[in-house]
Amino acid sequence: MTMLAKNEAAVERVREAHQNAMDMMRKFGFDVGNIVEVAVDPQLQFMGYTVPQGDGFRIVVSGMAVESGMLEGLLVHEMSHVYRMQTNHPSHNHRIIEEVVNGLAKQRLSKEYQRKIIGELVNNIQDLYADDIAMKVFRDGRFLPNGQLSAFLQSWVKDEPVKSGDPKKDRWVNAAIMANNARALAQMKRHRISDVGGRAQASNERLLPQLPVTASSQFPYFMNLMTNLNEDITEDGYRRLLKEYLGKFLELIERN
Repeated sequence: MTMLAKNEAAVERVREAHQNAMDMMRKFGFDVGNIVEVAVDPQLQFMGYTVPQGDGFRIVVSGMAVESGMLEGLLVHEMSHVYRMQTNHPSHNHRIIEEVVNGLAKQRLSKEYQRKIIGELVNNIQDLYADDIAMKVFRDGRFLPNGQLSAFLQSWVKDEPVKSGDPKKDRWVNAAIMANNARALAQMKRHRISDVGGRAQASNERLLPQLPVTASSQFPYFMNLMTNLNEDITEDGYRRLLKEYLGKFLELIERN
């Protein structure tokens, strides 16, 4: 197949997946309208993301996402973020997020990697709320087999800390790995997705003893918070949740 034919095939695959994802969202009561466009960034190093664009939204997917066999699932996930924004769910209220993040002492977020990690922690909460919608579409529409969901979430759970030689940065990154593990395990619990063979739990149990106890002892806090997120949270409730959640993370970093 020539490069031109390959590109044309990829464009057609994205077009069909985009239409299928919109149809599935509409079928199960989460209509996002016709204001979402999809673009492909072959150089993108992760699956995809969504950004507002004029009166609508643009979903950017990576080349690897197009080839992954999970393109429609990714688009449903990203459209679930769009639905949360369209319906003004507090989890996607950027005014609240900016207020809370800007309220953290600037000297605690003086490095780019620190700001990036805080952003990822906020995104974990947003992803969980988005996936409360996406998982309903996947399940009710028999969209993705349970085995594929299990394997996907299990692959997120890491069992080794980083050791870069920069102790401060390692504290941040390893605490973020722990929080990301909590997010994956919480998602499995929220949606009754089987941890086949106990693989995810075993990976996390290998990680925790390798972390400072001041960090590993807080794993249950992050797991419980993300497992028990309330769909009907108010703006004030979400503001309090973010302040406590991010504050707890910074506290364990500073105690390490």
